[in-house]
Amino acid sequence: MSKIVAVILFASVVVVPLGHGQSAERLTADVDVLRYHLRDYREEYGIPGMAAAVVTSDSILVVGVDGVRKLGEADSIQINDRFHIGSNTKAMTGFVAGVLVERGLINWDTRILDVFPEFEALSKDVYRDKTLKDLLMHRARIRQFTGGEEFAQLPEFVGDKIERRRAFVEWLLQQAPVELDTVRGYQYSNAGYGIAAAMLEKVSGNSWEQLMADELFEPIGIDGKIGWPAYEEADQPWGHYFESDSGRVFPHDPHDEYQLPDIASAAGDVSISIRDYAKFLQVNLIGLNGKDTILTAATYSFLHPCIDSTMQYGIGWGMREHEGHKVSRHNGSAGTFYCTALVFREKDLALGVMLNGITPEAEKAIADLRVRILQDYLE
Repeated sequence: MSKIVAVILFASVVVVPLGHGQSAERLTADVDVLRYHLRDYREEYGIPGMAAAVVTSDSILVVGVDGVRKLGEADSIQINDRFHIGSNTKAMTGFVAGVLVERGLINWDTRILDVFPEFEALSKDVYRDKTLKDLLMHRARIRQFTGGEEFAQLPEFVGDKIERRRAFVEWLLQQAPVELDTVRGYQYSNAGYGIAAAMLEKVSGNSWEQLMADELFEPIGIDGKIGWPAYEEADQPWGHYFESDSGRVFPHDPHDEYQLPDIASAAGDVSISIRDYAKFLQVNLIGLNGKDTILTAATYSFLHPCIDSTMQYGIGWGMREHEGHKVSRHNGSAGTFYCTALVFREKDLALGVMLNGITPEAEKAIADLRVRILQDYLE
């Protein structure tokens, strides 16, 4: 344990101010404050590495990272290093769906069976009227698939990624539905996003991976990847997991048997740097402020329906209130990284925080850092 602490204590901090229209004094202050917060909470809670960004619709105010790529080694996290964002991928899949809707290739009310009429005869009746919107809002009553044991029990799906996702759709439509939460009005489902991805693939003729590259990453200028950050590039962060028996945190080898199944990649398998994630958050803020960008302002409002409705889940975004402010927010983790994001439309502010490790107090580290940053920026 002492060796791990030593590595953490001497990890470097990198903070890059990117704000436009701010004074030099304000930028310097922002850098100093974020530097302090990142190191303070990372050391307090034993997190290998942390990253954070604060943006408005016209400025990426500040972006910073602190810590090491892998416990036991001295390589410091760099500003362009990628973190796995888990279920925060859902907002990106929803974004790509918006692109195809605006292009006229599909509608939010397009039924699953409109795209896959060949599954009509075998589908459970409950799924016959379920739409793309229902899937992305977790209202289609599709099985959840939030744990590895559910994926382990699946039959083997053959073919390429598109064919395997289509086979997954066929299988899911034959399964008993889940009940919606009577309070929240939805039931979270990673598998539902797998069906949505298959629908987007069918109407576009491209894989979900290609759609992400062509319709999201390239237009925004994001160097995003699918899978663990260090799977193909050695000089990237490793995730870390907590072993309860020993009470220790261990690096997760990105090449071991724990890989997210590609049939559900659209639900949670993107890796991205905090700097690039800031760009994605900013694009959403710009649209929510009424300006057309890659999507029209109307579509951004549809993705974030909390602004004028009581929905608790939009298109890849949870709908909440924070100290009286309506906020779109989401957390994502596949067990070795962690990501959280909040978008305050009324305050024209968004915040992203990432960790490259899951410890017993990882969520508290995120929560405390989030509170401190919002105290500095949310007036």
